[in-house]
Amino acid sequence: MKRSNTAQISALIAQDVSELEKLEEATHLSFWGTEHYTRFLGQLEYFGRKAVATIEPGVMRLVGFFLARAILENLELLKIGVYPEFQKQGIGTRLLDAVLVEGVKRGCSRCFLEVRKSNQSAIQFYYDRQFKIAGERIGYYTEPVEDAWIMERWL
Repeated sequence: MKRSNTAQISALIAQDVSELEKLEEATHLSFWGTEHYTRFLGQLEYFGRKAVATIEPGVMRLVGFFLARAILENLELLKIGVYPEFQKQGIGTRLLDAVLVEGVKRGCSRCFLEVRKSNQSAIQFYYDRQFKIAGERIGYYTEPVEDAWIMERWL
């Protein structure tokens, strides 16, 4: 499969949900089920974006996504993932930037997220983008059970 250095960012819609399970498996995220994603995307406080790249002439593929929610002044990044073969190309940064821009538009003043304590590459990714550790959640993740760091940054 050819790699792409460019990706188009657009709204994540209910019709995209069927493609998320494979991406989440490849990125070690937990798929929440089609019904949950479809319901979330139908609620005003939730929003998502997808990154779609041309993998060969005339063939587009979803290569990354995020799901977030904005409640009052808080923006919560619920999930973000990019297929491993498309990582380190700026797609994750562009998706994170889209989260933050939309959060500001929605009146949020801070963004927070949870990350597995063992996921050093993700932790470094967030540090590099001005996130700091704000707390922890014991036993937050399952399969396998693991603690999470709560990270935040002001917008």
